[in-house]
Amino acid sequence: MKNNSFSVRSLLSVIMAFMLLLVLFDACKKTDDPVVVVVDKTKLKARLDSANAGYALAVEGTQVGQFEAGSKAVFKTAIDAATTVNNSTSASQSDVNNAYTNLGQAGLLFLSKQVQQIAPQNLVLYLKMDGDTKDASGKGLDGSLKAGGAQWGAGTPTLTKDRYGVDNKAYHFFKGGNIEVPYNTVINPAKEITVSVWARMDSNSVAGNNYILGLNRWNGYKLNIQQANYAFFTLKTTTGIIDHDNADPKLDLNKWYHITVTYKAGNMNFYLNGTLTKNWPNLTGDPVAVKSTINLAIGQDLPTSLYQNNEANDADGNNFNGPWGGYFRGDLDEVRIYNVALSDTQVKSLYTAEKP
Repeated sequence: MKNNSFSVRSLLSVIMAFMLLLVLFDACKKTDDPVVVVVDKTKLKARLDSANAGYALAVEGTQVGQFEAGSKAVFKTAIDAATTVNNSTSASQSDVNNAYTNLGQAGLLFLSKQVQQIAPQNLVLYLKMDGDTKDASGKGLDGSLKAGGAQWGAGTPTLTKDRYGVDNKAYHFFKGGNIEVPYNTVINPAKEITVSVWARMDSNSVAGNNYILGLNRWNGYKLNIQQANYAFFTLKTTTGIIDHDNADPKLDLNKWYHITVTYKAGNMNFYLNGTLTKNWPNLTGDPVAVKSTINLAIGQDLPTSLYQNNEANDADGNNFNGPWGGYFRGDLDEVRIYNVALSDTQVKSLYTAEKP
């Protein structure tokens, strides 16, 4: 009986020892074999596909919808870096995740370089002057070519080269020739206003009445170039007439400038080529309403049909003494009017988008 008991115990010991060896062998096997980690690149590949497609379609330039010069090269560097990670067999999941995040950030930066229309909801008049006088603001205020006043020589605007040197993309103004835009309350804002234009002056008058545009001149608002070659803006408000200029610098003849002036109660700002050149503070009043019978004139202070030779006070908008006016001598392009005072950043962006 004792021998049988011993035999059973011996057998169990052998079996237990064998099982222990199997466990130890399996443990050694799991430790020694390489662990296969699956790296998920699905999201990175999808983002790369989208980035490459966007890059291929993008065009650098200054027009709305295009991208600032040099922005594609920066974006391509980010795409290439992400592609390297995507193609690598040794990239970890952390590497892939970082590449995915970095490419997304690069895409957002690239999109921020796309030229945007500035404040389209506030744009109330936009004459591109690309071969015609149509209004591109969506307000339908198309202009009409008009002969100037007889006292100026009755000239008519003619198509000319723009600041890029492209034919028939701007208008040349002389001898009072003008573009007349029908009156509408939208171009007579009640609170704030911005006037923006590209202008190249080829000469100035002795009186300095080089009018870029006017809505009932000093009884509404007007933008002209003074005799000293400063941009000059006049606005009639509920508290009186405000007259100010850009102070410095002077405008050279035969040189394109982007001229912008903004007004809201408290401030009038002048910008040349996207840079704030003068702020006139402590101003009061809101723009006044102009009679609906008085159209906007571009290239002359008033519509030709309103001119009279009558020096009676025209503050009521009934008498318009022709000799008190004037006209522009040179080229104009991209005339815009907004019903809001654009910010410094918006004016800079507008210039950057259109500079030659």
